[in-house]
Formats: sequence, C-alpha cells, structure tokens
Amino acid sequence: MSLYFKVLLFSFIIPFIFSFHQKIKFYKFFKQIAASLSLIGFFFIIWDIYFTKIGVWGFDKKHHSSIMLSNLPLEEVLFFFVIPFVCVFTYFVLSEKKVLNLNINTTFLKLICILLIVLAVLFFKNAYTISVLILTILILLYIIYYRPDWIGYFFSMYLIIHIFPFLLVNGVLTGYITDLPPVWYDSNNIIGVRLGTIPLEDFLYSFILLFLNTSLFEYLRKKTI
Repeated sequence: MSLYFKVLLFSFIIPFIFSFHQKIKFYKFFKQIAASLSLIGFFFIIWDIYFTKIGVWGFDKKHHSSIMLSNLPLEEVLFFFVIPFVCVFTYFVLSEKKVLNLNINTTFLKLICILLIVLAVLFFKNAYTISVLILTILILLYIIYYRPDWIGYFFSMYLIIHIFPFLLVNGVLTGYITDLPPVWYDSNNIIGVRLGTIPLEDFLYSFILLFLNTSLFEYLRKKTI
C-alpha cells in the first residue's frame, strides 16, 4: 500500500464510519454527495491532467501505485473524492447541529480580493498561482454579492480542516516525512512561499475545491428536502 493511499485511507475511514451515526445520518445524502464529488471531481481531474502534462506538478513513483489515469496515479484521482467527502461531511455536521456559524465581514472579503488581485498582477506568469488566484477572486465576489445562507458554516469547516487535518495530510504529501515527496511542484509555477512544505497556492486550491463541492452539495440537498 503506497504512502499516498495510506494518507487517503486514514483521512476517509473515520468520517465514513460516522456518516452512519444515528445522530448524524449523513448516509441519507450519499446520492447528493456522490453527484457533487463526480461533477466537481471531473473538472479538477482535467485540470490536474493538464498541469501535470506541462510540468506544474508531478508525482514520485515510489509513493503511488502503478495504476494510472492518463498521467495521474490512482491515488491522485481518489484525492478528489476522498478529501471533499471528508470536508463536506464536516460541513454537514456543523450545519445540521447549527454550531460555529462563522460570520465573515464582507469588507474583510473585499480586502482579501484586493490582495489577491495584487498577487495576480505580480505573479501572472506562474500557471498554478494565477489560476487559483483568479478562481478564488471569482468565488469571493460571488460570496460577497450573493451571501449564501450556509456560508458561515462553510468558512467554519474550512478553518477547522486547515488548522490541523490539512496541514497533516498535505504536509505528508508535499514532504514533511520524506525527502522525495509523493507530490512535487515546479518552483517556476508557484510563488515559492510555503507553510512547512505546503505551497501557499494549495490553500487557495483547497478553498476552490471545497467551495464548489459544498455549493453543489447544498443545491442538490435542498432540492430533495
């Protein structure tokens, strides 16, 4: 079993088991979460295939299986199903229990947008950087002007996930415990600022992935209620 697969299994197993807990019952929405993961995952897999092809990032063969989808190892494909599942599960628990509904001031979000625009101008030649900056700006503008009623729980989930689990999981994948990380990045396509071994861009990439999955899950869930 590869290191990458172990990381995914470790991340997935406990939330999956608790999905069947009688006080949570997330399993009742497996159809909606499956649809969300599949549709959003397809977009990210195509993005991943292209960026791997042009050398923005790549994967060390020592840490993944020999099963490949185009130029992506099986574990990388599973990433787009496992990690969003865990995060949407966390969001679901927060929203159902109505706890930690974080109120983010729109002025603060506007200031973040300005900062991201400045970074986009400075690093427009970096493929990974500019792509996550543009998508994050668009999402923040959507949040500012449409203010979804669930957005407070989403931000709470994002912060909870990134305080520890994200740092652990992504840290292992980018080199916390090995000199040859399962996932490597071309320094010419990123800003170069890292938290530990995690590129700054990964925090925005994660934001985009989780927001899109949560948005679609909420839309599908409300259609069935």
